[in-house]
Amino acid sequence: MGVGHLERLRHIRTLLTRSGAATEETRLYCFSGTGFTDELRHLAKDDHTIQLIDLLRLYRGE
Repeated sequence: MGVGHLERLRHIRTLLTRSGAATEETRLYCFSGTGFTDELRHLAKDDHTIQLIDLLRLYRGE
């Protein structure tokens, strides 16, 4: 999973924010069974609204 997936979620969040159904602080959850690109991991490290859920986190928690 990469930045393209994140950009799609950001776009959807923007549309929902405009309609009043979300805010810019709405978290974006990315689930992947095969992992995340280094770029996406870097972005998530600097932005608390981006949550990356891999199999380990899904089954064992944080």
